[in-house]
Amino acid sequence: MKIVFAIFSFILFCFVALQLNDPDPILWVPIYGYGALVLALSALGKYNKWATIIGIVGYATGAAYLFPSVIDWLDKENGQNLMERMVDSKMYIEETRECGGLIIALSFLMVNYVFGKDVKVKRKVKP
Repeated sequence: MKIVFAIFSFILFCFVALQLNDPDPILWVPIYGYGALVLALSALGKYNKWATIIGIVGYATGAAYLFPSVIDWLDKENGQNLMERMVDSKMYIEETRECGGLIIALSFLMVNYVFGKDVKVKRKVKP
């Protein structure tokens, strides 16, 4: 599982890098960076249950907040044109993308919550 957590962490670090030229990086860099860091620590055998739970709650709250935009996108765009250029009259497209990113991060941390405790560093016991 350490390799899986390393891959998840790498993906979220890529999300961070993509946010650097976003109009609001000050919001999204820490959001994705938090999950990337929690997963990187798990990959190193330093699983933290409470950091994982905080991330899960935060990502789920954000996704729930943005979910009405997903409904708008499905209704107005028929589930198409998600990669269309951002315009003020179609904010639901950007918010649907953001919701999708939060759901991806949420799913990574849920896997971490279920399996992370199994990959703690095993310390050698001195005789």
